[in-house]
Amino acid sequence: MARGTRMAVVLFTLGGPLAGCGDSSPSAPSAAPQTALPTTATAVVFTELGSGFSTSDLRDVDEQILQVNTAGEVVWTTDGTRISGYRVERHILDGVALHWISGAVCPEGCAFEVRFGTKDGERRAYLTADYGHENPGTLVDVDVVGGALVVKRSSVFPPGTPTLRGVVSEVTPSGDAPVEGVTVLIGISSGWRVAITDTNGFYNIPGLFDVRGPVRASREDYLTLNTSVSISGDTGLNMSLVRR
Repeated sequence: MARGTRMAVVLFTLGGPLAGCGDSSPSAPSAAPQTALPTTATAVVFTELGSGFSTSDLRDVDEQILQVNTAGEVVWTTDGTRISGYRVERHILDGVALHWISGAVCPEGCAFEVRFGTKDGERRAYLTADYGHENPGTLVDVDVVGGALVVKRSSVFPPGTPTLRGVVSEVTPSGDAPVEGVTVLIGISSGWRVAITDTNGFYNIPGLFDVRGPVRASREDYLTLNTSVSISGDTGLNMSLVRR
């Protein structure tokens, strides 16, 4: 699945409100204080489409903040270090936009993907890493060493992001029975997220978006089930498989 055809949840602007939104629009949450940049370049502003929340502060797993400016520099706000050679990529699908920050992010050739979450009642923008068709959905740990970014994965998901969970079963003469070992996939911005059902047929996929996405449940000896789900906060989806 190419980046240009991925599902999207955020909108990219170079400052100012979303085009077409007048004074009659609902009030958006106020942005967090921005770190001043001693340069003529301005900080790129990232806006969440659903809430209208805007900020140029992008946080890693430790809440360390970096920014990207219009000169193509990543700015490490802790000490003002600037690293050039970065670009914000925007792709639109069905009227919604999602963006990545490409450049020297990691040796694997990944790009940052901006996600939004809520911590301590405050809406914030966070960084995950997109490795092509793989995005574990977790936050990254970012440091600057020798004037270069050092990016590591974490096991932490953006706070407050939705989870899809449910039970996969089959109909038997004695009633519904859970099916263990079913691969459950949901389509997201960078391909698929996956979980395997346990002995109770239960699966759990955290760190998702509030969007509608395709879902597939498959296991050997069963017909593959293809469906879709609208994620809105934590969402439940039970599925029933049929033996071949």
